[in-house]
Amino acid sequence: MTKVTKKIVLIWTIPVFLVIGGLGFWLATQVADKTHQTTANELAVQQSKLINKKAKVGTVLDSKQPNVSVASTLLDKLFTLDWTIASQKEFDAKAKQMTPYVNQDVVKNSLDFKADPDKIITQTGVVMTYDHMDFLPTSASTTEVKGKVIVFVKSHLKDASDATTRFVYNVSYNPKTNLVSQLNRIGTYQLQSDSSML
Repeated sequence: MTKVTKKIVLIWTIPVFLVIGGLGFWLATQVADKTHQTTANELAVQQSKLINKKAKVGTVLDSKQPNVSVASTLLDKLFTLDWTIASQKEFDAKAKQMTPYVNQDVVKNSLDFKADPDKIITQTGVVMTYDHMDFLPTSASTTEVKGKVIVFVKSHLKDASDATTRFVYNVSYNPKTNLVSQLNRIGTYQLQSDSSML
């Protein structure tokens, strides 16, 4: 082969290699995309199964323990009023709004019904928002539902980002009066999120 022929062969082989390389790259992206779609579909199916499982548990709970279900709904309303506070005025008014959901012992004894003479909300400027609760019933009958509740509250100061505080309560609900008969805040629940500490 002459030098000119070698150059011509070399010039023609470069585009062939580029085309083959391009096809290889395209094929690799297609395989990666299919793998990603398959993984996403599997995750969606798993989430759907989990949601359906929770819905079934909720349905079973409603049918087998209707008093627990009613207590959970009532507590959710109560904690929404209790822990959604954007101003001192809202804090001062919350006890009156919560009173229809509780008996008089709770109004007299619960920390959540105590006045705030120091005007802490005004002093700190904190804004609190009820996020959700986890109700853990410990006993249920036709006369009383007892349990523990972990209430998740998001709060922030002016321009700061949200922080989540978890308040723990002992609670009782009376199905006959449809009122919360115990609302005893026993502390806060700290969750260690730094895995290096575990």
